[in-house]
Amino acid sequence: MSKGLSRLKEIFLYSDSMQTEILVAFCHLIALPASLVVEFHTVNVSFFIIAIGSGVFQMWAVLWDGSLRMRLLAVQLATVIAISTIINLSMAGLMCGSRTGWIIIAIFAMWNTIRVFKEKLSNG
Repeated sequence: MSKGLSRLKEIFLYSDSMQTEILVAFCHLIALPASLVVEFHTVNVSFFIIAIGSGVFQMWAVLWDGSLRMRLLAVQLATVIAISTIINLSMAGLMCGSRTGWIIIAIFAMWNTIRVFKEKLSNG
């Protein structure tokens, strides 16, 4: 039991987060703008553009730049976008059913932030 918990902690804190960084980027690049268009009668254009920009930036940070500095900035931005999405849906009374999946995206965004931050600390 303790070996399993120890392994879970190791995976949670120190495993490579690039795969989930790309997942969150796709969600902000494609799913979030689509959701904004479908869910809201009046789309917040600023949030729409920021969501797409965040997804593009995170993809660039992971796939092209690769530096921990840019990845950390991208995951922090993705966390803000994910939390903002939950707040917007909640304020509109839409945080129910399948839309609660955005909570999972926010958890992954926060998890990515923790892992990239720890990686940056350990690499100096």
